[in-house]
Amino acid sequence: MLQITDEMRNELNQLRDHVYGDLTALAFMSKSGGKLHWYYASGSRNNRYRLISFKVGHGIAGMAVRLGRTVTVSALISGSIRLRQECALMLAEQLHSAVAIPFSSTGDLPNGVLLVGNREVRTFTESDVAKATQVAHRLGQLCALPLTP
Repeated sequence: MLQITDEMRNELNQLRDHVYGDLTALAFMSKSGGKLHWYYASGSRNNRYRLISFKVGHGIAGMAVRLGRTVTVSALISGSIRLRQECALMLAEQLHSAVAIPFSSTGDLPNGVLLVGNREVRTFTESDVAKATQVAHRLGQLCALPLTP
């Protein structure tokens, strides 16, 4: 099981503050593959996120992993309502807008996803998405490092 380090927590907390988001969350592929699990969420209202898993291609985060690119959900974007409704984390945290950025800790296919969300309807700016993409890349690097006791 992956261990979330203080450095990872700090990256997520700083990103949430930087983009004025209500929540930043980190999910990883299970060892058996096929499902991703939320490991950490900064700004979460409770710890229910830890119980949520989802399949690749399901919801905003699963779609980002399947496509290997950033996916955005907002009430202002047509066709994104289904992705919001399929994402248990967005429903549990009452998020109305989100950006999901896939990343890889192995250099291959994506095996993790960073989600930045808001409880109000908004459109994330290009600079918000660029900053989140930098953080996702950094998290992928941190996950690839061997954990020290």
